[in-house]
Amino acid sequence: MLESLLMKHLLSFLLVPVLSCGLLNSEELSLAELIDIGLKNNPETEKVWSNVKRAQAVVGMAKSKEYPHLDAQGSVTHAREVKFPNGPDTTFTSYGGELNLNYLLCDFGENRAAVRAAKENLKAARWGADFTLQKVISEVASSYYELLNARELLDTRESSLEDAKMILASAQELRDAGLRSENDFITAKAAVSEIMMNLAQQKAAAAIAYGKLLATLGLPVDSDLDVLTKPEGIQNPLFEEGIEALLAAAQAQRADLMAKQAELASMNARVDRARRAPLPKLRGIGQGGWLEYGKHQGNGYNYSAGLALDVPLFKGFEYTYQKRHALADAEISAAELKELQNAISLEVLSFSERVKAASEAMHYSEEFFADSFKSYESSLESYKAGLINIFDLLLTQRHLADARNRRAMARTEWLVSLSQLAFATGSTYQ
Repeated sequence: MLESLLMKHLLSFLLVPVLSCGLLNSEELSLAELIDIGLKNNPETEKVWSNVKRAQAVVGMAKSKEYPHLDAQGSVTHAREVKFPNGPDTTFTSYGGELNLNYLLCDFGENRAAVRAAKENLKAARWGADFTLQKVISEVASSYYELLNARELLDTRESSLEDAKMILASAQELRDAGLRSENDFITAKAAVSEIMMNLAQQKAAAAIAYGKLLATLGLPVDSDLDVLTKPEGIQNPLFEEGIEALLAAAQAQRADLMAKQAELASMNARVDRARRAPLPKLRGIGQGGWLEYGKHQGNGYNYSAGLALDVPLFKGFEYTYQKRHALADAEISAAELKELQNAISLEVLSFSERVKAASEAMHYSEEFFADSFKSYESSLESYKAGLINIFDLLLTQRHLADARNRRAMARTEWLVSLSQLAFATGSTYQ
């Protein structure tokens, strides 16, 4: 399962450079297209794949002890020997070469435990990479929804400004006709100024949200992107299930949980290795060489082969403390695994409840907006007919503005909560 997921995303990375050339120039980018760009450009993806490559190298280094180690040496020596008391001095030049073989035949499973620990670390690194990819997807989705919310709130501010200008025009018309006082016109004008201040702040918020999205995608903040402004929510039948099914899905699919389980398995393998470290080690050793003296004074070959048994007797209690260290690491990993399981369960519960609340809030926000709009229209007609004062009219206009904002926020919270629930249950790819 893990290998298929990683292969899927590797193929995605290979396709993204081809796709992204056209994506940046398209009219409107969907969330899926933005995710493709983010997976290609976000530095986090580069870091996790490099971490996987490093873990693969560690496995290779651990396996290297299973193969023979062969060393070659060569030498050239020029020397003069002085012999006392009456021997002749000797000057000579020699040339030699030598091969040394060292082959670990048996260590009672210590190296196998080391290889197993390295493989579990590799598995943890792969699951960690998978989790980081899901995290990037979630961050892109959150930034995207934040941008949409900022732009929708900007639209609501502009709509409220149009309402306020309409009230100002009505107050001016009635003042000019002598039906309303100058205070009504001034009050309506002040309301317009207040909304324009809010509008300026919302423009800045929208620009910041756009910059945050670009940063999440790993693009320069001066990039020009057009995004789809009316996305659909995530459709997943799992979200219709009860909390038990959601928790079961999270326990089976969360990549960070799988990574922590692999890390615990690696720690247990290290404990096994520490227990086997004090055991004897049997090695096969061999040596072959050739030596020749200059001026054809002589040459010859030499070789040796044999077995060597290493029996550790006492190293200052080093093996004892290595085992204790490995056991403590394994206990810490087990506790962290349990802690992560509890945290994931709480996340799933929280986000599932948020999805339910956001869905209900979105439904009632539509009713709130419809009723507020009707109230505003009725109040505007009543104001023109002289039945209510300017303050009552502005109050209904503020209620309408608040209803617009709440409707925008309710939809954003619904989209974000769906995305968060998908991440919490490990269903981001689905």
